[in-house]
Amino acid sequence: MTKQHALADHVNFRKTPKFGSNRLGSLHLAQEVNVTGAQQGDRWMPATAAIDGATVSGFVSKNVLRDPLSGPREALVQECVKQWLRFDRGKRKENEQPFVRFVGEFWQSIGMDLDGLDRDVPWSAAFISFAVRTAGGYNGFRFAAAHSRYVHKAIRAKLDNASHPFWGLKISEHKPELGDMVCRWRSSKITYAHAATHEAFQSHCDIVVQVAGDHVLTIGGNVSHSVRHTRYKINARGFLTGEGNVYAVLKNNR
Repeated sequence: MTKQHALADHVNFRKTPKFGSNRLGSLHLAQEVNVTGAQQGDRWMPATAAIDGATVSGFVSKNVLRDPLSGPREALVQECVKQWLRFDRGKRKENEQPFVRFVGEFWQSIGMDLDGLDRDVPWSAAFISFAVRTAGGYNGFRFAAAHSRYVHKAIRAKLDNASHPFWGLKISEHKPELGDMVCRWRSSKITYAHAATHEAFQSHCDIVVQVAGDHVLTIGGNVSHSVRHTRYKINARGFLTGEGNVYAVLKNNR
């Protein structure tokens, strides 16, 4: 038995190894699949997976599966997906119940007594801090209520060649991978050089959960007042284009 994960959302899980009206259900993004035997035909892998709360045997295309990541990196991706599903794939809002309380859990991870009704205080960095802390294995990360704090520390770690769970790089230096972070400026333009010398500035970061042909898909908090996806364009070589106010990528060293 070999553990794999779904590359995309709504991946078909089939009763028989062929296309057609044989769906048993669908797999969500990053869902664990246990491959139980040898490939059948040109693509079909026999497998078991959780469908509607029950373990089901069936078949899934090898083209929509990926190998597991390292422990901390996989845990970080899984935690982001878990929270995205918890917010009904981004359809539910911070000020609705019980999501008010869920946002409160993000804040509590950095010792702040706020929740989803405190709508004048952005909680996106609290979400990142919660996800990283819950994933585990990221000792040295700077948990904070502002993205700029941990972005600056990650960039300084890279420039100083210091050990750190994330290294902050220019978008021309690193192709984003699963578990990395994409960082963009908000109201005022920020450069990599500015972030390297300042700890306080307006920023936003999301965690990469899928790498596709022309974009990466991320999950972040307080995106349209929920936990939602954002797409960032990448070029033919796999580097971020900088569109969407992107100024840095944090490479996951775990």
